[in-house]
Amino acid sequence: MKGPASPLEQVVQAATSAYTGLLWSVPLVLAGILLTGSAFYLVCVRPHMAQRGWKAWLSYLFPRELYTSPSARIDIRIWLLNGLVFIPIFEVCVVIGGLVIGSGFNAILEGSFGPAAFTFKAAWVVVAIQFLGFWLGQGIGQYSGHLAMHKFPVLWALHRAHHSAESANLFTFLRSHPLEHFVNGATRVAGTAAGLGTALYLTGSDLQAGTAAAIFWYNIGYVLIGFRSVDHLHIPVSYGRFLDVMLGSPIMHQVHHSAEPQHRDVNMAGAGYLFDWMFGTLYVPAKGETWRWGLNHEELGEANPHNTLGEFFCEPLRTIWLATLRALRKPMP
Repeated sequence: MKGPASPLEQVVQAATSAYTGLLWSVPLVLAGILLTGSAFYLVCVRPHMAQRGWKAWLSYLFPRELYTSPSARIDIRIWLLNGLVFIPIFEVCVVIGGLVIGSGFNAILEGSFGPAAFTFKAAWVVVAIQFLGFWLGQGIGQYSGHLAMHKFPVLWALHRAHHSAESANLFTFLRSHPLEHFVNGATRVAGTAAGLGTALYLTGSDLQAGTAAAIFWYNIGYVLIGFRSVDHLHIPVSYGRFLDVMLGSPIMHQVHHSAEPQHRDVNMAGAGYLFDWMFGTLYVPAKGETWRWGLNHEELGEANPHNTLGEFFCEPLRTIWLATLRALRKPMP
């Protein structure tokens, strides 16, 4: 009988799973764009167009100018580097770390408060509680980390590389500085660990197969309804104010990328915007509202600090270095 996998074997398995996930993500994202984007096109756009053939449909979903602009060319190169090198590493760490630390968090709770006093005979109740713990924990981790990246200058120096995108296209989603994933990953791990660990403690059981399946299909569903596939595109899909806040919709994240001052630092959550509503960072776009993508009015076009691949990777590090030097030279009060 074969024993447990060695640490090296586990690393290889994790890396293989990450690249398999990346391979499947491409057709899945395209499916989300075709499903959600086409539905929006047929209901909201096509009735007002003179040309209604398949070319008009594809041109709406994938406008040539949004894939040939200088910003888009940078997006494509970063997409390849992040997708093939950086993100698989960090995502594996986030997923494995979150689940492992979550079990450790459960052990801490048991050591502090004793075994859980609750017993649930219905398997679906256990799965529901564990999934809710995962959802809340990941949501808190996502919101807190994202908010920190907008509010702390050193972290914003990294995150602004994502916001310097000026062309909404399917490659923009992975336009992130590699070091940003340390912050995003750390808060997601901590949030997932706390939420899932608490749920495991309350249910008095290990992570259920049904919970893992629910998390998997939840992520798949989010891509297909457009949040993980259309949220960085030009297609302003909204599900109505209530669902935009409770569930999340593409337009809620699209306005987060606006260069307009009235949209600065809004909609920090990643799946549902309850935390934005609770903490005053919620913004629901008005019907027909438009905006430019980018950092701000002063850093658009030729003034964009990340118009080359080298500047995309180096400018944030240079900014952090200079900010650190200024802080060290500042006299103590």
